[in-house]
Amino acid sequence: MNKISIKKATKKDVNDILELANLMLDFHHRIDPYYTIYSKYEDSKEFYRKQLGRKGVRFVLVVDSSGKNIGFGHASITSIPKTRAPKLGKLIAIFVKKKYRNKGIGSKIFRDLMQWLEKSNVKHVELHVDSRNRKTILLWKKLGFKDYQINLRKDL
Repeated sequence: MNKISIKKATKKDVNDILELANLMLDFHHRIDPYYTIYSKYEDSKEFYRKQLGRKGVRFVLVVDSSGKNIGFGHASITSIPKTRAPKLGKLIAIFVKKKYRNKGIGSKIFRDLMQWLEKSNVKHVELHVDSRNRKTILLWKKLGFKDYQINLRKDL
């Protein structure tokens, strides 16, 4: 395996983030066609461009030694005024191309995002994962996450 580097993504990386995010969406579409809602109603490139410029948002891009983009991570910080946890961290996405999985790359992305959240004085971190994605649920639990809420959905 080539050496990898993780860098903070900026607006100039929007096309690279978009390419990887679309691969992640394809993965989720295979779990449930419902996930197509995320690609139907918004200009994805504009969404990511705006996110990449926001304060309290971190994107990282993983690049191998040949310059190929192989993964990305996305986290954000939300303020919750008048609560005991004024800052809530959200892990929004960690994605690694299939060919590069099970090599510790996702863990490196996770550590980068968690370090950023800790430096930002975040005390609680949440994430969402599809209940049918058992392998990923086991990974999150191994990394210290616990069951917290259950989201339910009904299609009409």
